[in-house]
Amino acid sequence: MAGSIQKNVMLMQKTLFMIGLRRAAVASPPITPIMGLAWQQQVRMQTTKPVTTPLRVIKPESAQEELARQRLRRPVAPHLSIYKWQVHSVSSAMERNTGLLLAGGLYLFGTSYLVAPWLGWDLSSAALVAALGSLPVAAKVVLKFFVAWPFTFHLFNGIRYVVSSTGYTLGSKSQFIKIAWAVVGSSALAAVGLVAYV
Repeated sequence: MAGSIQKNVMLMQKTLFMIGLRRAAVASPPITPIMGLAWQQQVRMQTTKPVTTPLRVIKPESAQEELARQRLRRPVAPHLSIYKWQVHSVSSAMERNTGLLLAGGLYLFGTSYLVAPWLGWDLSSAALVAALGSLPVAAKVVLKFFVAWPFTFHLFNGIRYVVSSTGYTLGSKSQFIKIAWAVVGSSALAAVGLVAYV
């Protein structure tokens, strides 16, 4: 009997101690605001009782109808068409796409160059120069631009990502947008320069 009384007293002391700790955690200023919010949320979750609703009994023959009714009320994920296009999100997608285009083009040409002798193709440097030299000037300019622009955009946007990962450019949204537009403009100018030079 004395042992059970001691256990009850110890349990009561432990409970009171935990209640005191919870009150102190909520009342005292936290080390960081996020930790304080986490403590308050944890205390709220431990002190509130969950609300239970009675279960509905569904007959097996009406289960499919109930499932169809629930599916009609289920939210649908929004499509990309409802979002406003922003230059930094588009440039992020273009960074990936230009990287895939450049790497895919390199692998495709490398594989073609390796299998060309077995297929009877002539992909020697002299043959490629002669083929490109026979094209009209407008076609040469367009072809050069479509090779140069992905390269310059991927290069300049990659530099932008490295700089922005340090956190210096995240100060204001307008600065972030200006830098993204600067990358688009400078990559286009550099591509035009490469087309004119090469």
